[in-house]
Amino acid sequence: MQTERPYVLTIAGFDPSSGAGLTADIKTFEQCKVYGLALCTSLTLQTENEFISVTWRKLEEVKKELDVLLVKYPVKAVKFGIVPSMDWLHTLTSVIKDHDPDILIVVDPIWKSSTGFSLNDKGINLDKDFLKKITLITPNIPELEFMSKGKNENQLINEMASYSNVLVKGGHKALNTGTDVLYQKETTSEFTSLIKHAFPKHGSGCVLSAAITANLALGFNVKQSCKLAKKYIEQFLITNKSLLGFHAS
Repeated sequence: MQTERPYVLTIAGFDPSSGAGLTADIKTFEQCKVYGLALCTSLTLQTENEFISVTWRKLEEVKKELDVLLVKYPVKAVKFGIVPSMDWLHTLTSVIKDHDPDILIVVDPIWKSSTGFSLNDKGINLDKDFLKKITLITPNIPELEFMSKGKNENQLINEMASYSNVLVKGGHKALNTGTDVLYQKETTSEFTSLIKHAFPKHGSGCVLSAAITANLALGFNVKQSCKLAKKYIEQFLITNKSLLGFHAS
């Protein structure tokens, strides 16, 4: 077993275009100098600009595979991508924490695809017991709106930040576009864009959260991890003008 790089696990869907999901996460992990493991939650049929369908795997199958990986490898951090329900998140998060309470967990709450395809319509239950188990949740503006269900969004952010760290991604903001805001219990930090001409990319949210997860595994704190990931995603966004970006060290 290699010991040069920390082990990081992504639990997410398979995207045939490799712009998002498992393969995008693995590309990011490799460039961030961690060793990436992967568990597949679903098989999606999509391209960089169209989401056609999703076929979910059985929870028990994924849970069994997770047990095997956690026993075999000293996983430092886990990133969640698309899952079909909060039941999946609750169950798999409990498995991780029961195995090792020190494993860091990042949740990228992909409730809907960027093209509008609904991935999770069974409701969101981000109770305090769940939030206490995770290190960071990374919603963008549409995901935050979906999570709020009519509740005041600032109130929701403050409630979540009482128990976990919250990074609100700024790519969909009408004002201060590209400025991400990290909410912690007693502090708020902004990460502004340093590039003038970014090009939208399929899977950019996956890449950002994967980079944060890798940085956490490398020993950086949450704020440092978000700051370093911001630099990574901005380099990703300027690699070309298409919706499929390149990963480069």
